[in-house]
Amino acid sequence: MKYFKELIKGYKNFDSKNITKGCLNTKIKNISYNSKLIKKDYIFVAIKGTKDDGHKYIENAIENKSKIIIYDCSYDKKKIKELKSKYDKVYFIGAKNPREILAYMSAKLFDEPTKKINTIGITGTNGKTTTSYLLKSVLENNKNENKTALIGTIKNMIGKSEIKTNLTTPESIDLESIFNKSLKKNVSHIVMETSSQALAMNRCDYLNFDTAIFTNITEDHLDYHKNMKNYLKAKLKLFDLLKESCKKKKLAIVNIDTDYFKEISNHIKKLNLKMITYGLNEKADYYGKIISLNSKSTEYKFYAKGKFISKVKLSMLGKFNILNSLSVLAYACEYKLDIKKAIKSISKVQVAGRFEIVTNEKHPFIVAVDYSHTPDSLENILIEAKKLNPNRVIVVFGCGGDRDRNKRPIMAKITAKYSDVSILTTDNQRTESIEQIMSDIEAGFEGLNFNYKKIIDRREAIKEAIKEAKENDIVIIAGKGHETYQIFPDRTVEFDDRKVAREFLNEFFKC
Repeated sequence: MKYFKELIKGYKNFDSKNITKGCLNTKIKNISYNSKLIKKDYIFVAIKGTKDDGHKYIENAIENKSKIIIYDCSYDKKKIKELKSKYDKVYFIGAKNPREILAYMSAKLFDEPTKKINTIGITGTNGKTTTSYLLKSVLENNKNENKTALIGTIKNMIGKSEIKTNLTTPESIDLESIFNKSLKKNVSHIVMETSSQALAMNRCDYLNFDTAIFTNITEDHLDYHKNMKNYLKAKLKLFDLLKESCKKKKLAIVNIDTDYFKEISNHIKKLNLKMITYGLNEKADYYGKIISLNSKSTEYKFYAKGKFISKVKLSMLGKFNILNSLSVLAYACEYKLDIKKAIKSISKVQVAGRFEIVTNEKHPFIVAVDYSHTPDSLENILIEAKKLNPNRVIVVFGCGGDRDRNKRPIMAKITAKYSDVSILTTDNQRTESIEQIMSDIEAGFEGLNFNYKKIIDRREAIKEAIKEAKENDIVIIAGKGHETYQIFPDRTVEFDDRKVAREFLNEFFKC
């Protein structure tokens, strides 16, 4: 338990005029942005979400015994005045950015655990999850037998124990709590995906990174960021946080072939950070030369600063996975890990829902499930599928509701360009009308002289794709990957593309 004055010491962006001695000396046990979780000696921070506003629940928090309320200075002044009058024994503190002060107090509450743990942030439109799993494997199989914490899309883990959260990058108080537990369990490294929304919404503020990995940037999340300039700015914030870190060694690892590389490298140079590059470009500090890409493995030659190191063989398919693995090998070299062990460990990694093959040698064609839900990731997976020299590429895809509408027709054009059979279906509909989603996607097919099928029921769409497939075809079921549910306006149902595909494969091939 700490005093409130300890949590805000040094913080400037809030209204400190009316903070009394009593407020400063209030004992604090925990902090929450969820009024339902508030207990005695908790601070409630009212934050505005994309769908709800925490200010509506201030009274609920007070009823649950919160004595300190942090609110947004821009919130309804009349309403705040009424609340102050009604609850005169509660301390109300206005902040310019409640999310930022939440991050600041959260770090102080747990004594800034990331100061004591190696912390690697991974950002990019695609490849964050695979890169995080590859890096986790390398660290845990290193000669020092590191214990890692993993924060990401599929799951959050401390060592081998899973921690339940609902976001790719959890809120700041949740992150600091996980890292505090990690410290107590002797975790040496934190490997975390840092999404653009999390960076923009201050969830990663006041974390002490020693490494930032930038995989790539292509159009995505423009429903939130509005344009690519804002999206890039959000991604670049990871390097700002790296600069502000207390760590002695600070390293930026960047894909040399990503869009906006010049802007990214210029930003890093302005911050005076060390930057190394990776890619399939010989100009990169760490690069690969492809030996082979086939339906069973991916192999390449790995070079470090112009010197050949070793051949690398991956169980995962595709050129994009070569890039993901190169960023990890670059990290291993820079931090002087055992490179032979690193190469051996990444060769065995498989990541759920990332070009995950669900067929076996008994089947005459390949069925793969992939999380590709952006234009760039969908294009990449279809291009890689083509490189396996199939007779035809059959793709099942849709687009999520309540998300960026601009990418929908683009994804349709991509499937028309790179697939032979395209089956349009539902993804996570959420609260948006299926008619609107389908209309947006179908606009991309107009004028292309491409025949596609539209099967709203995702289960039936997968069935049709497998039924349609012939010898040496490849079926790509795109969009949901590792997810085991489907979201509709009125319900969320259990749904796993992999299980559904295997069910129909077993039915059709009796195996």
